[in-house]
Amino acid sequence: MVRDALTRVAGGTPAATSPGPTAEDFATAGGMSEKDRGEMIRGMVTRLADRLKENGNDVEGWQRLLRAYMVLGERDKANAAAADAKRALANDPDKLRRLGDMIKSLGLEG
Repeated sequence: MVRDALTRVAGGTPAATSPGPTAEDFATAGGMSEKDRGEMIRGMVTRLADRLKENGNDVEGWQRLLRAYMVLGERDKANAAAADAKRALANDPDKLRRLGDMIKSLGLEG
């Protein structure tokens, strides 16, 4: 269950070069209490959101953030992040289209 949630938050299978959780993160999470795992996941999501506030040009990062908020049941945050992402990517039609596809697939307002 924890691995599935962390993988969804990361947007796929973790890899050493991806900004998502590492194999070590998965091992650490496996030995944590449910409360601690939840805090760890929320911490990763918060760090991703902070990174995107500084550099909003990462469409894959925005997509991971939207999925993470939906997995966490935080639809309002997902909608707010979708709106932020649209503003950040407004000058790149391809990235904006990819983001729009994600927003629609998640059933968000954006």
